[in-house]
Amino acid sequence: MTGLRYLIVDDSPTVRLTIKQALAQEKVPSEEVFEAGSASEAVAAFDRAHPQVVFLDITLSEGAAAGPIVDLLHQPRNPNQSGNDVARYMLQKSPDLTIVVCTGNPSDDPRVRALINAGAFQVLQKPIRLAQIRDVLRQVLAERAP
Repeated sequence: MTGLRYLIVDDSPTVRLTIKQALAQEKVPSEEVFEAGSASEAVAAFDRAHPQVVFLDITLSEGAAAGPIVDLLHQPRNPNQSGNDVARYMLQKSPDLTIVVCTGNPSDDPRVRALINAGAFQVLQKPIRLAQIRDVLRQVLAERAP
């Protein structure tokens, strides 16, 4: 339906499943949806799938402490910055990327504000509901429409 590829990055399988369910309800084909549970998985999936839309948790349990992301970004090992590191990497490679931030952190958290300042499309506060995701998806599609 959408012609876009989506990447869901969250260390919670429940959150990833909720987002996948919302995408399925909006008729997004499952083969256009990719997922990652850590920063290093996110980088690998991004490079492999070339998504146009990313749902991104800013605090990943693995953080930037392992995997290729540290080498790619030359960032210090800081697990609380992992989502921001992933976003920075993705935006360097794909400046037109649409990032939807998924977080349990308050909107005035410096990490959330940094992603907003970097151009994040929307911030979803956890716990995330299907209706919220569907609304954001419709906004993304309207924004990306020619």
